[in-house]
Amino acid sequence: GTILAFDGTTLVLQPDGTSADADWLRVNVRPNTRYITTGKARFSDIKSGVFAGAAAVPDADGKLNAQEVHIYPGPLRGSGEGRFPDTKPGRVMINGTVATAENGVMTLRYRGSGMKNGVCEGRMPVPIKPDACAGDVSIAVASGVPVTALTVGDASLAKPGAIAVVSVVTARDGSKMTPGLIVEKTP
Repeated sequence: GTILAFDGTTLVLQPDGTSADADWLRVNVRPNTRYITTGKARFSDIKSGVFAGAAAVPDADGKLNAQEVHIYPGPLRGSGEGRFPDTKPGRVMINGTVATAENGVMTLRYRGSGMKNGVCEGRMPVPIKPDACAGDVSIAVASGVPVTALTVGDASLAKPGAIAVVSVVTARDGSKMTPGLIVEKTP
């Protein structure tokens, strides 16, 4: 959504597709809320050992083809690790550690919540449970597939007019708060 206001403790957002004040989202921030920003990157920026992810679709042979790739900063290592359905039908999201990235193919090593039909799936449980699984997957990254590098920022990113993706959790008192947000576009 679009950030309408931020006073350092409360973030007011207008979610995409809404217009009325009643639909605005008010979210509290914590002192340890993470502010992330995005920037363009290239396939050559994907290095062995970094934490990365890809939204991918299988081809007729079952091989995965990336539709977008994300390089995550160190503080996000392990966040959302695993293989799970994406928000777009038919697409899977895989987050893990890059084993190799060469010749237009990225191989990710990841941990998930369990095996399903011989494939490690789900998000990695935290803390890691004994029945957690591990998987390796190769993903083709064609020329022109968007590669985005996420970087850690600070609260100054949360400006009115900025476009952000905000994780929201409900606190014990029923209020909404965010452990982190990604500012995708600044005014």
